[in-house]
Amino acid sequence: MSLRHRLLALDMDGTLLDADKRITDEVRRALAAYLGQGGLLTIASGRFPASVWMHGRELNMNVPLIALNGAVVLDEQSGEQLQGTAMAADSLLPLIRLARERGAYIHLYGYNELYVERLNEMNARWPLANVVVFPDRELTESNYREQANLIRVIPVGDLATFVGSGLQPVYKATVISDQPGLIDRLTEELAEWNVFTLTRTGRRRFDVNAHSVSKRTALERLCQERGIKTKEVAAVGDYDNDIDMLQWAGLGIAMGNAEERVKQAARVVTDSNRENGVASAVWHHLINQ
Repeated sequence: MSLRHRLLALDMDGTLLDADKRITDEVRRALAAYLGQGGLLTIASGRFPASVWMHGRELNMNVPLIALNGAVVLDEQSGEQLQGTAMAADSLLPLIRLARERGAYIHLYGYNELYVERLNEMNARWPLANVVVFPDRELTESNYREQANLIRVIPVGDLATFVGSGLQPVYKATVISDQPGLIDRLTEELAEWNVFTLTRTGRRRFDVNAHSVSKRTALERLCQERGIKTKEVAAVGDYDNDIDMLQWAGLGIAMGNAEERVKQAARVVTDSNRENGVASAVWHHLINQ
C-alpha cells in the first residue's frame, strides 16, 4: 500500500531535535520506518545549509533539503547549492541602518558563512550550535571541530560597507536584542516596508529574508519539480517560520511544544519534542501499519 503522504518535511529546532538539540533513537526509528515504506524525507529549517545537510545525511534523507527559511535548496547527498534567493543590497542597507539606530544586533548569512561586524562570545559559538549532537560526546569545539569547521564566522567590519561591495550573496539576516519590546517594534515597522519576509524565532530575535521567500515557497517548488501534490505532503513544525508551511501542506502537524498560533494553523498536534513528537506523528499519521 502506497503512502498517503509521500513527502515529510521537518523543521529542526523544537521539532526534529529534542531540548538538547539531539535526534533521539525513537525519532530515528520512526523516520527509518517511514523511509522503508517508500517515503520521501526532507528538512525545512532556518539553519545553515551545512547544518541541514549534516542532519539530513544522519537520517538518510532522500530529496533536496531546505535551509535558511527557504532561501536555499541544497542537494541531500553533496550539500551543494541547487537554488538560492539572495537579499538585494538596496533593501539590506536600510535594514542594517535601522538596526544600528535602534541599538539592536544584526548579522548576515551567506551560504555557510556568518558575516558579523566583529567577533563576540555569542557569534563565535554559532558554528558549534549547528552540529549534529551525539549523546556520548560533550558539546565542545574539540569534539565537534570537523563539523563546526563547515561553517565560518567572518568579521567584516561595517556591515553596510560589506553589503555595498556586493562581493558575497546574503540569504538571511537575524536581528537580536535583549529587549523584547524593541524586537516587537522593529518587526512591526519592518512589516510596513513590505520588502521582506519576517519571522519571529524567539522573544528576542527575528529572521529577515527576501520578499516571498519562505519554507512553504521552497517546499512548494520542490514538490512541483517532483510531481508531488500538496495533499501528499506532511509538514511538522513549532514556530512562526513554520506556519505557512503547515497551512499549505496536506497534513500540517504542530509540535506539542509549539506556540498556540502554530497549533491553530495545523490540522493535528503531536507530542512535544521532549516526548518524541516527530516519532508519534509518524507512527500515528504517516506510515501504514
